[in-house]
Amino acid sequence: MYIVTVDQGTSSTKTALWDAGGDLVAEATASYDLERPEPLWAQIDAERWWDACCSTVRAVLAQGGVRPGDVAVVALDGIGWTLVPVDAELRPLVPAMTWLDRRAEAEAAELRASADAEWLVDLVANSLDAAYITPKLAWLHRHRPDAFATARWFLTASGFLVARLTGVPTCDLTQAYGFHCFDIRREAWDPAAAALLGIPLDRLPPLRYAGDVAGGVSPASAAATGLAEGTPVLVGALDAAVGALGGGVTRPGQTQDQGGQAGGMGMSVRDVVVEPRLIFSHHVLPGQYLLQSGTVGGGTLGWFREILGRPDLPFEALSEEAATAAPGSGGLVFLPYMAGERTPLWSSTARGVFVGLSYATRRAEMVRSIMEGCAFAVYDNLRIAEATGVTVTEWLGTGGAARSATWNQIKADVTGRPFVVARRADGGEGGHGLGLFALGARAAGLAGDPGETVARMLPGRRVYEPDPARHARYAELFEVYLALSRGLLPTFDRLAAVTAAGSAIQ
Repeated sequence: MYIVTVDQGTSSTKTALWDAGGDLVAEATASYDLERPEPLWAQIDAERWWDACCSTVRAVLAQGGVRPGDVAVVALDGIGWTLVPVDAELRPLVPAMTWLDRRAEAEAAELRASADAEWLVDLVANSLDAAYITPKLAWLHRHRPDAFATARWFLTASGFLVARLTGVPTCDLTQAYGFHCFDIRREAWDPAAAALLGIPLDRLPPLRYAGDVAGGVSPASAAATGLAEGTPVLVGALDAAVGALGGGVTRPGQTQDQGGQAGGMGMSVRDVVVEPRLIFSHHVLPGQYLLQSGTVGGGTLGWFREILGRPDLPFEALSEEAATAAPGSGGLVFLPYMAGERTPLWSSTARGVFVGLSYATRRAEMVRSIMEGCAFAVYDNLRIAEATGVTVTEWLGTGGAARSATWNQIKADVTGRPFVVARRADGGEGGHGLGLFALGARAAGLAGDPGETVARMLPGRRVYEPDPARHARYAELFEVYLALSRGLLPTFDRLAAVTAAGSAIQ
């Protein structure tokens, strides 16, 4: 028997075929670009996701030489905070508004100014920011009333793919916190909050646990994907929650560093924590939540290589070059706000900044300062999380950044705590695919507790111990980072206003 996992991300969909023992049989990736017709918009035709899902599933089945009937289950995840309004035939009515889309700034400001704002934030344990689905729904109602009125379902990204595969609309618990009519404690839609927000409850799909089976592959989807009709499909989940599981976050206190395009952290906790500067959701493991942060600097090294560096320079070479620069990068400090910043600033206007450039600055210092700035951004959130009373028991590195020994050591030295990178027996990394496999294996009866499955499949652990002298150095630089981060916020706002005014001049 085999398991198919589909990881629908911001810029690509990665699909894998696994055998019953957890060995990778085949992988396929399909890329796509977001559309940005306006400065704050970040949208995509959700049909692109469906096409990517179909093509990659067909590819892994062909590569693996697997008969469709031998696939026991399909498990998938998707990006969060994404609104996909669909009609009764599950066809998108407007382009999907992704987590990077901040067009609903005005609607979010109105919600924050309302008398019920504090209640709504406490209900769902998340802030009323433009990135969430609630303000996007308000924007849709105001600017596209036709689509709002026509919509049969308001789906998430993963919910859209599950619905297209099975014909069954669902919203899993790990994605529901994007709606501020979700009672996170009762795990139910709240009628009073929905009425207040003008969200018809009958347009919100049923809430389900991520590891449950949503339904079987429909005849039309079987033809499109090459899967057998009736193949069980899981409800799906938030990519960050699945990535946390796949990275080894299986017990309270374990905390994942998300070293990818969307950086941040995810800490498992037992109880609801309301800290509006951070993000809070269900974990994919029952009885656990995730206190999360979300930063946007993870793709900065790719930007640097493409725009300011050499496009042909491998990531490993950049990492080795950064190691030749001293901690602190010769007095160069970087703010990694390349697309605004999410936690804890929640700013659409924040931008990337190098402070301390001189003629003595080499490319090595610039690369290292990027790595240090991204580490500072996560540490900023980690300190806020710990101020709520939660405790980090283990600091786990995942994502592409975890391939860099230099970056891993920087994270250990910045935080002053051991940084652990776990790998599969074959040398591969944990992550979304592994987390999805663990959920799928449980649903198919091939394995038990997903947390135990992940622990078994991540036996290789390398620990980066913090150096006390470097940590002391970074503690001083972190205070500089904080002063720049908060002190430049009014300047970012002013710059955005000047830029907007200038764009009208031809």
